[in-house]
Amino acid sequence: MDMGGGSSTTTRACKISMLWNWYTVDACFISTQWHVYSKVAFAFTVICVFVLVGLVEGVRRFGREYDRRLARLARLESMETGLNKTEEGQIPRPFVPTWKQQAIRSAIFGVHFGAAYILMLLAMYYNGYIIFAIILGGTAGHFVFSRDTAVTHDMGET
Repeated sequence: MDMGGGSSTTTRACKISMLWNWYTVDACFISTQWHVYSKVAFAFTVICVFVLVGLVEGVRRFGREYDRRLARLARLESMETGLNKTEEGQIPRPFVPTWKQQAIRSAIFGVHFGAAYILMLLAMYYNGYIIFAIILGGTAGHFVFSRDTAVTHDMGET
């Protein structure tokens, strides 16, 4: 018996499961605001998750490149000024980034950590499509952005 004032609109409930699932339409992620109402919207969600994981790998690469740039600049500066020259038996001073450089490094880390945390929350929905998008996106991102890690210090740096 409907006593709700005559409104015939029905709200679609979110399908959320803590078990492995293959929900597409009516799946919800992170909040009820991310409610997937169609297969096209779900495909867009999966593609965006794939891209986000790839971008996480890109941010990791950017952080490594920034650290290398700082080390290279510090090496050049120490050679120009002679600040790192030591006498026999002394250990050279280690490089310490300036506060501005450290703030930039921390911002890069924050973006990486935040995106990775969101991906972890998405994986906790145990949706097979989302989990495979995370795995494949990570693989593609590693393929694109991690070639720089194949070189060891013994072989030289690029």
